[in-house]
Amino acid sequence: MRTYETIFILKPELSAEEHEKHIEFYKENITSHGGEIVKVDVWGRQTLAYPIEKHNEGYYVLIQFTANTNYTNDELEKRFQFNENIIRYVIVMLDEKRFKQNPRKEPVRKERPAAEKSGKPRNENEEDTDGIPSEDIVEVTENEEK
Repeated sequence: MRTYETIFILKPELSAEEHEKHIEFYKENITSHGGEIVKVDVWGRQTLAYPIEKHNEGYYVLIQFTANTNYTNDELEKRFQFNENIIRYVIVMLDEKRFKQNPRKEPVRKERPAAEKSGKPRNENEEDTDGIPSEDIVEVTENEEK
């Protein structure tokens, strides 16, 4: 048995109960065909990179599981293809030596210091938000000749 990962995108207009129903359906389908669920990670509603079937958003679900190759190539792929509520899907075999099964991390947002937010440098030798040292900035009026 090999380790696989599938990501599928459900239509965003489905209710929360319908999303759960589809997730449970695929989990039960994997286990009923001799597979074992390793991890289920629901990413939720995300914006798509480009419109698919006139949808700009989708409900993303990641499932990592172990199963036989015949099952993933035949049964699971057919289930995805014939489900009208699935916008896109992909099934990938993981190389267990190279990839560790880690949870998805949230992006880190960095806050700028308060002095940079106002646009004023903290001291006269420090660079401004434009990357120009404040001592090199010269104000030019409209009346000055070149």
